[in-house]
Amino acid sequence: MSANQEKIAVKMQKGKPRLTRRQALSALPVRNQAFAVRRTENGETEITVPRRNDWLGKLLSLILLIPKERKIVLEAVGSEVWDMCDGAHTVSQMADALVKKHKLDRREAETSLTEYLRRLGKRRLIAFAIPKTALERKSSAAGRDRTA
Repeated sequence: MSANQEKIAVKMQKGKPRLTRRQALSALPVRNQAFAVRRTENGETEITVPRRNDWLGKLLSLILLIPKERKIVLEAVGSEVWDMCDGAHTVSQMADALVKKHKLDRREAETSLTEYLRRLGKRRLIAFAIPKTALERKSSAAGRDRTA
């Protein structure tokens, strides 16, 4: 296990994990490597998502004529965000980059970015790695709340 992996706890669970704002901003979005990705001539990112290959996916594809794959196209700003979902940039750093490049208000950039990342996460295009230090801060704060 690398030093970087020891510092990160990947949270891949169903449902909504309860994170503080600070923890959410310290999260590291990571692209799902299972999908084929290519850059188009006009700078958009095209993600090819295969249909489910289990028995339910096969059954539904016969009934509903679902194609073997679908393409999701991310426009220019979406492509910038996608490129930063490399496990090295935190959500906060991504918001800072958008503020600087597009001259946005910090709050506006943060709100738009977190909503966009939430949608990518719902589609399972990305996952979020949460630094262990951020998770430990939450549990130690919860312990202090109980004793107070």
